[in-house]
Amino acid sequence: MTKSKLRQSFYTVGVIYFVALICGIVFRVLDPSREALLYNTYKDLIPFVIIMPATWLGYCLQQRISYMQQLRIIWSNLVATIQSAHQYTFLEDPSPEQYAEILKQISISIDEIRGVFDNLYVTADDVGLYPFEPLKDVWQEIAKIAPGNTLSKEDRKVIRQAVFRKWQEMRIEFLKEFDRHVPASPILDKRKTGE
Repeated sequence: MTKSKLRQSFYTVGVIYFVALICGIVFRVLDPSREALLYNTYKDLIPFVIIMPATWLGYCLQQRISYMQQLRIIWSNLVATIQSAHQYTFLEDPSPEQYAEILKQISISIDEIRGVFDNLYVTADDVGLYPFEPLKDVWQEIAKIAPGNTLSKEDRKVIRQAVFRKWQEMRIEFLKEFDRHVPASPILDKRKTGE
C-alpha cells in the first residue's frame, strides 16, 4: 500500500470515528426519555463502530509493511542492476555472454517493478505508461553497446552519462515511496558547514 493510500485510509477512519462521536451526542440529546432506547442501542453497537475501522487500519498497516518489504528488495536489485550497467559501459569489447547477462539483469528489474506497480493512465483503449520508464531507457542505452559494435570511449561515456541521468530520474521518484527518516546524529561534511 502506497503512502498516499495509507494516508487516505487513516483520514477515512478518522472521519468515521468523528461521525460516530457526533451521532452519539445527537442520539443522547434527541433521546431524553428515561429508557433512552435509541442512545442505549447505539451504546451497545459502539464496539462494532470501533472495531471495524480499527480492523481496517490494521489491514492497511499490514499491507504497507508488505509493500515496503517488496520495495526494499526491488531497490536492492535495482541498485545492483544499475551498477552492473554502469560498469558494462566501461568494457571496450564486451563478450556476447556479458551483453546477454546485463540485458537479462535489466529485464528482470523491469519485470520486478511491473509486479509491484500498475501502469499509469490505463484506459480501455490505451495500455498506459510504465511507472518507471527510465529503466526501459537504460535497457535501450545498454543495447547500443552490443558485441562487435566499435564504440569510442567518448561514445561509451555518453551512454554512461545517459544511464546515470535515467537512474537519477528514477531514483528520485522511487525513493518517495519509502518512509525515510533524518538520522539522529548525522555526520556532516565540515567543509560544507564552514567549520
